[in-house]
Amino acid sequence: MRWCVWLVLVLWWPGQAVAQSYRIFIHPSSLVTVFGSTNVNQFRFKYTEQLEIKKPVDVLRSNRELRLKGGDIPLKIKAFDSGNSIMNSDFRKMMKEEENPYIQVELAALIPEWDEHGAWTKGKAEVMVEMNQVVKKFVFDCLIEDPGSLLIQGKQKILLQDFGLEPPTRLMGMIKVNEWVDLDFKLRFATDR
Repeated sequence: MRWCVWLVLVLWWPGQAVAQSYRIFIHPSSLVTVFGSTNVNQFRFKYTEQLEIKKPVDVLRSNRELRLKGGDIPLKIKAFDSGNSIMNSDFRKMMKEEENPYIQVELAALIPEWDEHGAWTKGKAEVMVEMNQVVKKFVFDCLIEDPGSLLIQGKQKILLQDFGLEPPTRLMGMIKVNEWVDLDFKLRFATDR
């Protein structure tokens, strides 16, 4: 697999937008982590499986943005691990894993900071996150790295109640999980072209 900047390959003719399809790969160094705290300690859930986009992604240049269709990354709730089986069980229960076994992440758009030559090395990424059948849009930083991979990274503060999720408690309410968690993305992408 060649590591090249797939966004540069999007074709553009004056006055006409052309969609291109790409097979996108997520580099194994990519990370998704949920950070949180209780009134007693802090915790971290790391995603432990290989991330992947299973079908080709359509990229359409619209104005100065790159709109994407098919950039879906399903995250199995059971693949998030804190290293503590009781905390893992509480997390899965809070996330309502039986009804909603996945967190759906969709790479929806890239908003490059174009230079005077029509190229770019950094910008923003629009990411849609669906948890518990509730969808929210978040914006993360992105940049083109050597050797030709796109990095999307950032930390997003999330209010669990916005997704209809109730923070768990333990010991008859003596230990309470904070209603805010941080969703931390560090995703590296490349294509087969």
